[in-house]
Amino acid sequence: MRNKIECKLQEKIASGESLSEEDYRKLSEIVKEVLSFMAKEKIIPSPQNYERWFRIFCYAKENNLNLSKSELVDIYFDLYQVKLDKKEIESVGIVERIATELYEDIQKVLRSVNEHDREITEEGQKLEELSSSVQSQDIQKILNRIMHEVRGLKSINRKFIKKLEEQSHEIEKLKEELRRAKEEANIDPLTGLRNRRSFERALSEFFRDYKKFGYPFSVIMLDLDNFKQINDTYGHIAGDKVLREIGNILRNYLRAKDVPARTGGEEFTIILPGITREEALTVAERLRKVIANYTVEHEDTKINPTASFGVAEVSEDIESPEDIIRKADENLYKAKKAGKNTVVG
Repeated sequence: MRNKIECKLQEKIASGESLSEEDYRKLSEIVKEVLSFMAKEKIIPSPQNYERWFRIFCYAKENNLNLSKSELVDIYFDLYQVKLDKKEIESVGIVERIATELYEDIQKVLRSVNEHDREITEEGQKLEELSSSVQSQDIQKILNRIMHEVRGLKSINRKFIKKLEEQSHEIEKLKEELRRAKEEANIDPLTGLRNRRSFERALSEFFRDYKKFGYPFSVIMLDLDNFKQINDTYGHIAGDKVLREIGNILRNYLRAKDVPARTGGEEFTIILPGITREEALTVAERLRKVIANYTVEHEDTKINPTASFGVAEVSEDIESPEDIIRKADENLYKAKKAGKNTVVG
């Protein structure tokens, strides 16, 4: 059983020692092999996992070992005594963090290489000055040969800088794509409000803060009245337009810290931080009036939607986030039974 394997390159990086061109070439090859292997085997690219597999692949590369997948896994088991969980799926958050760390690492290397390039340039200038002042042809030949090597090294350095900058740009693009993907995963595409999953996550956080710190909040549930009739009469395009306009109303008539979401087909739910039941009833009534007086124009038709509202405030007798939603939903049902276009809380 292996208790330890060595990776001289990793130790060199950790010590801050400058890397040679060969080191950089080897580093690039190892990184590609590690990321390819982890992606193929569906291993989550966490910092710990990446560091472990990098050491194993580095060990194999430095010792010219052509290891099979099973041999690599055996080394992993021997070293860390843990099992690979291949059922776990890479989440956007993890990949985003790894991309950020890789970007930061590349920036560090880029700064180091740029500094190295500056030093090569300065030393090259000194050699040229020395060469012009030396009389001996033998010494001048030696200096010329050294200057030729320095120019070659500088050319390699510049190429490496260019590659690093390209990789940095690609990772920056990846980070932006991941940011958009994460945002899209939390947003309802039709209204631009939060979707149900994002809302439920926010509700759990508010409920946890209430239980821990006593921060109050209220919830409003609203459901468009006779929405099926709107779709059947004017078509689904008109119905979608009504939903978008409701989303705009909620954005415009709520505070920045309120959390509106589309949680069903024609159902919307709102978290009001720091708001009591009485205050929430006032907010709901104001929204009811705005919607009732709002006209949605579709082609040659004018649609006048209305909505029913159910209000609930978090309290000690509520034991879970689902309980407050259930309470608001019960009040919404009462509002529907009372004739619609009304608020119950």
